[in-house]
Parts: sequence; C-alpha cells; structure tokens
Amino acid sequence: MKKKISKPLLIGGVALLVVIAVVIAIVLIMFGGDKKEVSTDPLNLYNKVLVGMTKEEAEKILEVEGSAKGKGFNYVDEKTGYGVTVSYDTVATDAAAATTETDAEEPAEVAVFKQLYVPDNTYLDALVNANVTADQVNSLKEGMPYEEVKTLFGGVDGIEINSAYNKKDAANAYSVMAWINPDRSVAYLTFQGYKGSLKVFEFRPAE
Repeated sequence: MKKKISKPLLIGGVALLVVIAVVIAIVLIMFGGDKKEVSTDPLNLYNKVLVGMTKEEAEKILEVEGSAKGKGFNYVDEKTGYGVTVSYDTVATDAAAATTETDAEEPAEVAVFKQLYVPDNTYLDALVNANVTADQVNSLKEGMPYEEVKTLFGGVDGIEINSAYNKKDAANAYSVMAWINPDRSVAYLTFQGYKGSLKVFEFRPAE
C-alpha cells in the first residue's frame, strides 16, 4: 500500500528547493559568477582609445583612473603593467566653430595624441613581432604604402605605438608603427593614416 505525501509536506519540500536555488544563485554572483573577463593583452587599453574621441568617452571606455603626466594622462592596466598615455585638446573643426558662433557650450576636449605606455625596456619582450635589419629600414622610401613595407619586412604587421591628430587631414591621423626584434632593437615607421603612406623611418639599435 502506497503512502500518500501530505500537501503541507510537499509544499514545504518545494519551497526548500526554491530557497536552496536562490542561495546558490546569490553565491555565484557574489563570488565570481558576474566577474568581468580580465584581459592580458598589452594593447588592451591603447586600442580602446581613438584619436578624435572626447575625453569623457575615452575615460568611460577605459574604466581606469588617469594620472597626470605632463600635458597628458597615463591610464595603466594594473594586471599587465601596460597602458596608454593620452593628450587632450580642443580641436578647431567646423562643429567647434559652429558652437562658438552660437554662444553654445565650449567645444569638448578630444584625444589628439595617444601613445602605448610601457613601464621599461624589459616590457618590449612581450611585444616582439619581427626580425628587421637596419639595412631593410634604410632601403625604405618616403611615400611607400604600408603593404609594400610589410612585404619587405617578411609579411609581418607592425604594432601601432602612437597616433596623433593631423591638422591638415583630420581623417588620416599620423600613426607610428613598431617592428620589435628579440634583442630589443626597433624599427619605428611613421605613416600618414593608419597603415597608410610612409613618411618617416628609423632603426633604433638595442641599448
């Protein structure tokens, strides 16, 4: 003969299961269930900021408190030691001129320069991406397109380490790319526009 489970006991058991489920959910949220993924990419903060972005937008997306450094601000990722240095200024654009003429709010400060923050030379080891020689760099010519330079360097992409606002052509910021060798010698190339046309080039031997 089967025993019947009384309704109060059945309801109590269901209620207990619900309480246990809620407690587990709260514990997961408090101890890691809602944690943000931590990036180990040295370029994480650098890549988040774009030249032309307002200071408010930049600091919101970086989610790191900046410390004043000369005319700029350093934003450093404590997990990696790398970061980005950003300089802000008001830029004379058509939009800025329009706000001035109508007595509206002053134009917002925008990022006019950004540079990869590297604490010291040892941190270049994590950025090694090439084996470029001084002879290869000296063979370059001003005006060469990025893809031609890349081919000459064995098909290896450079790492953008700084970018600056171009007053003459706002759509094509100046971009400095680095090819870093295992011995910490570096080829620094400046392009007009991201991966654009070559303007200046230098090979810096290891110290």
